Amino acid sequence: MKLQKNEETLNQIAVLVKEAFNKKGDLTKDPNFYSRYKHSDGYGIINENKLASYVMVNTFDSRVFTKKLPMAAIGYVSSSKECRGQGNISKLILEILKDLHDQGIPYTNLAPFSESFYQQYGFENTIYLKSYDFTQKALKTVKKTSDGEVKYGKWEDLIIQNGAAQLYEIPMHSTNERNTMNRPYWWWQRFQTYYPDRKLAVYFGRVGLPEAYMFYTVNGSNVKVDDLYSTTGDGFRGLLGFLESLGDSSTKYTILTAPNNNLADFFSNQSLLDIKIRPYMMSRIIDFETILSSMKLVNQGTFVVEVKEDKLCPWNKGSWEITKTDKELKISKTDKPGEIKGTIKSWTKVLLGELTVKEAIQFGEIKGDKYTKLAFSKGTISFYDYY
Repeated sequence: MKLQKNEETLNQIAVLVKEAFNKKGDLTKDPNFYSRYKHSDGYGIINENKLASYVMVNTFDSRVFTKKLPMAAIGYVSSSKECRGQGNISKLILEILKDLHDQGIPYTNLAPFSESFYQQYGFENTIYLKSYDFTQKALKTVKKTSDGEVKYGKWEDLIIQNGAAQLYEIPMHSTNERNTMNRPYWWWQRFQTYYPDRKLAVYFGRVGLPEAYMFYTVNGSNVKVDDLYSTTGDGFRGLLGFLESLGDSSTKYTILTAPNNNLADFFSNQSLLDIKIRPYMMSRIIDFETILSSMKLVNQGTFVVEVKEDKLCPWNKGSWEITKTDKELKISKTDKPGEIKGTIKSWTKVLLGELTVKEAIQFGEIKGDKYTKLAFSKGTISFYDYY
């Protein structure tokens, strides 16, 4: 059930989350936990006046290609030791999916503790993370830029804060973001306490405008970049040159970016880079029609797509006709059988993930003509958040 917000409930949630996630201290006084709690809805199961299981749901604005859509972030999924394995979380997720649909929230994301556990509820991997690991030797192969300058410090520095905020808004107003959370003010401010050792660097170009930013941490001989975005090649080169100045020949660097970020192209000797891609977040489509209507189609034409199965969100089952002309995109429910058919899990991979329609047909994820002209733009995810 949806929990009331009061002191007693908060205290019980804090105890349960502390036990489940091995956290320290009193969470009711932890600004990182409390800021999320304050901006959340809580769902729980109570046994004998004691909170047995809990799920936190935060709602954020997000960009999914052509539309700004609300997105639910699921976190702090937890049960007391004596109540684990009793199906409590399953009951809560079912309730949450129905409530989110009633609220007009078309999809949800989460960081899974077990992929197979969440797959049974229709979640699939959609957001992947690319990591670059290298030493200063690799940075010395990057062509430096003589224009512009890098300013750095803490988030509280308004000059670099405003520079980063301006850059962040650029892709959020485009139609190329596939599943990107729009950080509200309270979330930006939360960075100060959640990542106390993080610093912010902004590259300002020749005319003084911000062109790139990154959040980074220096820990002894390790430098880690968690968030990197640039609108220009000089921006990338300027930040990479700044990273070189932070270390020496013994320093180990890690940069985390989106999979389609071709940062490696700025290194003359790419063999010095250790590049890996790993799953980061899972998604679940709650309202198929809303997500479908947000897509960007590559080719013009008329196509009929079908969701064959969605036991938890039955309103998604059925067929939709898509017609794309050079002027508009029309989508409507239809009784026609689908030319391209798949489960909601498969469509989640295609619409919110990296999988293309042709790959999905080739791999057996969905059924359809392998020569179909139906193709959706894959876009990018410029910014990553953990919740």
